Amino acid sequence: MATEGKGNCNCGSITVMLPTMPSQSLLCHCSNCRRAGSAPFTVNYYLELSSIQIQDSKGSLKTYVDSNTRSGNTIYRKFCGDCGSPVMTLNSPNAEKVILKGGLFDHMPEPGLEFHEGDKMPWMKVVKAGGEEKAKV
Repeated sequence: MATEGKGNCNCGSITVMLPTMPSQSLLCHCSNCRRAGSAPFTVNYYLELSSIQIQDSKGSLKTYVDSNTRSGNTIYRKFCGDCGSPVMTLNSPNAEKVILKGGLFDHMPEPGLEFHEGDKMPWMKVVKAGGEEKAKV
């Protein structure tokens, strides 16, 4: 049964709600996402913006305009201006689909896709519970 998703930034200023949690996550290994999340990859959901409810009572949601991308396209990184937690990435200011950051949620579904695998750390392997290596999609 699909369950509602509720997540938040580290300081709790921003709360994100989804009508249902996605069935799978997407991993991005690009250097920009690694730097933004200070991790070897980011866990993401590709969703319709209209399906995401964001509560930001303190006005903490800020935007970093990132034009230093491999594609040369400018992207818009939304984050909490108080604690720095990444919230979402948009490919234009008026994007209908967005990349929501999975780290906002306590539970994340298994990854189904990986992007920028050429930038993946050579020591990085995605594993399932029980230690079985996940087959690449």
